[in-house]
Amino acid sequence: NPGGNVSGTATTLQIAHESGLEIGGGQEKVDSQATTKANELNRVTGYVKYSYGGLTVSYQEAGEDPAEDNATATGANPDKESEIFGIAYTAGDLTVSYGEAETTVSAIGATAALPAIELTSIQAAYTMGAMTVSAAMSETDNDNGVAAQKYEENTLAVSFAF
Repeated sequence: NPGGNVSGTATTLQIAHESGLEIGGGQEKVDSQATTKANELNRVTGYVKYSYGGLTVSYQEAGEDPAEDNATATGANPDKESEIFGIAYTAGDLTVSYGEAETTVSAIGATAALPAIELTSIQAAYTMGAMTVSAAMSETDNDNGVAAQKYEENTLAVSFAF
């Protein structure tokens, strides 16, 4: 690390109920031992997940907040906030799932905020004994915070367990 030594702490909490409801969260703090604070930041996340039979639905929010010195430094990391949603259904050997996420990156000083990065993905997997066939279609809008830059990926995979 060119900025000096860093250390940190992280804490997580998860509460699950037999009804299928699960709530959790976490916090991480990275501290720099150097005079520059360019590597210091705080991250937090919280989620709720509910499962009933083969259906699972989840929602998560996360944020990254650089240290005050970091937020005003040239080339520093901006604040980031993310919202993530997912749903999955399993029936026997078939699982189908859908997920989407949106990350917003705030402005630093005179630098404009980046456009929101939006991800969507749909997946399916079928298991036959020791073999799994899976497929996924994923799309990212405003990839890497570049307006109108799109990234698409399609995946088809076959895996074997021995």
